[in-house]
Amino acid sequence: MGTKVDLLLVNPGNRLEQFAKLNELATVAQPLGIAMIAAFIRQFGYSVAIIDAEAEFWTPEQSIAEIQKYDPILLGLSAFTTKMTAAEKTLRLVKEKMPGVKTMIGGHHSSAIPEQTVKEGTADFVIQGEGYYPTLELLKGLKKGQKDDFNIKGVWYLKNGEVIKNARADSFKNIDELPFAAWDLLPMKKYRAHHWQTWDYNLDLSGFSLLHTSYGCPFQCDYCSVNVVYEKYTKRYRDPERVAQELSLLVNEYKVKHVEIIDDTFTVNFKRVEELCETLIRYGLGDKVNMWCFGRTDRVDAHLMSLMKRAGINWVFMGFESGSDEILASVHKKQTIAQIKKAADTVRKAGLCVGGNYVFGLPQDTPESMQATLNLAKEMNTEYANFFVMMAYPGTGYYEMAKQKNYPLPEKWGQYGFFAPDALPLRNERLTAEDILKFRDGAFQEYFGGASYQGMIEKRFGTNTLNFIRDKILSKKISRTRYSI
Repeated sequence: MGTKVDLLLVNPGNRLEQFAKLNELATVAQPLGIAMIAAFIRQFGYSVAIIDAEAEFWTPEQSIAEIQKYDPILLGLSAFTTKMTAAEKTLRLVKEKMPGVKTMIGGHHSSAIPEQTVKEGTADFVIQGEGYYPTLELLKGLKKGQKDDFNIKGVWYLKNGEVIKNARADSFKNIDELPFAAWDLLPMKKYRAHHWQTWDYNLDLSGFSLLHTSYGCPFQCDYCSVNVVYEKYTKRYRDPERVAQELSLLVNEYKVKHVEIIDDTFTVNFKRVEELCETLIRYGLGDKVNMWCFGRTDRVDAHLMSLMKRAGINWVFMGFESGSDEILASVHKKQTIAQIKKAADTVRKAGLCVGGNYVFGLPQDTPESMQATLNLAKEMNTEYANFFVMMAYPGTGYYEMAKQKNYPLPEKWGQYGFFAPDALPLRNERLTAEDILKFRDGAFQEYFGGASYQGMIEKRFGTNTLNFIRDKILSKKISRTRYSI
């Protein structure tokens, strides 16, 4: 008999499936969602444990041996779409090896398509929305011996072949009522930062953590599934004092030095960002951490960027998306090429590094507009660039559009990971999935292999970083199943 716990939370591992031979470069981040749920649940006297198979680099088959060391009342997983294949494998093994254990699954994927997840999946319960209250109420019922009729907001399940649908889970209005994440339940020494984040730090990826300062996003980009878990188009903020206290804990107790502010858009509210940065500076954290965040081109200000720099934020990533104003308008991005250039210039003048995110294969894209996007990226010559491909994630309007137009969608969830060898981006009227992937991979090589980019990198970060890009990044070309290199 394994160690008795009320709740066992599992982060399924699929780094090899998602990144293939690029997994050595992949960031390994805490499963912050389940760490938050763990902290919330144990406030009520329940015992909780976490298994992070991703950090341990375990497959589902390897994970089950560790899972069997526990005897939980309820076992829960959380997964994005790209991890659902591994999540389902793990759940099937749990059902096979531990048939008496009740299971649940939550996260972005389950919140986006709860009914499909109930019908096609293995979990006893599927969570739609934030998992705090659903998990608590499920545990209460299961500990009392309840077997069916779970009238709990956010909980979907199958009963006599019928899908029982409950309303979306209630969200926390005041997220300061939530405790700090259960960092003590995680293998904190096994997480590693984004490699580019460490280019000024001798490429030392250790001492990495996520940190959230707010929940949700007020914007409505057509291709994004951020708000399927949170309340749509709302933003909830943590008290700056609470953020500073938790960051101090991470720095002092867990020796964290690299931090990703996981907020979907950090720079939405200027006044609030100023207050937070001033608080971090007052706590003396600006000199102790190397942080990065997500911003928007229409939420950039010279004073704000300078203050963020003093608070320890060294990188700002922004969604530039396309090199065509027409394409930007078509996806309701509400920005222009002129805004993109001005924003990047403002960030750089404050001494921060700029990360540009671009997407190839947007619904109105053509070979010419994709080339315009690459041209913009080369002109901007930012310290880092992510070249994404258009994926019709469940929960987005493009997912429904793809089904209506009978465009091919991934047959297995891992194909939503654009680094996966068999990745399947969303085609459009002018471009096939193969066209999009081939252009994306070529653009990556052209950008990072370009003389202008490499010259800037050597001047900004030094020869060691330039050699890292040449030897570790450019040398690892993705082996695609949809086209030949």
